[in-house]
Amino acid sequence: MNLLTATDYADFPYAEPDHRYNYGDEAQQFAELYMPATASPHPVILLAHGGCYYESYNLQPISPVARSLADEGFAVWNIEYRRAGNGGDFPNMFLDVGAAADYLREVADAHELDLSQVVSVGHSAGGHLALWLAGRQQLSATSAVYTADPLLIAGVVGLAPIADIADALDQGMCGPALPTVISSHQTATATNLEDVSPAAMLPLGIPQIHLVGTEDKLIRRNIQRYVDAAEEASDGVELIVLEGAGHFELVAVDRPEWQQAVEAIQRLGARIGEW
Repeated sequence: MNLLTATDYADFPYAEPDHRYNYGDEAQQFAELYMPATASPHPVILLAHGGCYYESYNLQPISPVARSLADEGFAVWNIEYRRAGNGGDFPNMFLDVGAAADYLREVADAHELDLSQVVSVGHSAGGHLALWLAGRQQLSATSAVYTADPLLIAGVVGLAPIADIADALDQGMCGPALPTVISSHQTATATNLEDVSPAAMLPLGIPQIHLVGTEDKLIRRNIQRYVDAAEEASDGVELIVLEGAGHFELVAVDRPEWQQAVEAIQRLGARIGEW
């Protein structure tokens, strides 16, 4: 079985966006907008890339996903953010991701975007962030990652997402990068986990669909733990396990696994409104 590797993922070709916007002054504080050819107002997907929170993995490898979704009729907001190694130490990564999401309000009118039913989609570590965006309205004003009046997320699709951060730490996932971005103390305190782990923020109260490959062993355990907790919290959550798939097949636009992801996104959209 020839599964795609991290090297294969890093070599995915860059799909040029239609627009690029800076939501802050730092080099990594920008997002790229991919526009559909369909009539407005446009449903919006907020896309968060993965890469185990490391500086070396940026938004370029997931850009073909953004273009593919735009071809399906969605406006896609592909966000960049600081990570371990380029200023993303806690709380900066989360503040960046929140600011990138909220900046959609600044560009919505110019591009006729419908922000009433935004769906967040994320791969791997980006799946963590896609879920966190859906839960951050629960945060206390005393939290280091709190933002007043956050953009509301209507649904989430996780593509091999890291969803239970306590479990991810136990497994040693992403090495030193994960502790760096989730805690200023290098150890995840209970307060940090409450503020940054999707599993600790349940219930989210919105529809969710998550996909994972049978060969993506660590992530499969992690998302199963999250889904079990979400079901116990009475969240509407669905898990799709893709036979024979690894970690990167889900975001390879020439693979059948990606088409299953597209179908899941379309199905979730149909559940939340008129997409």
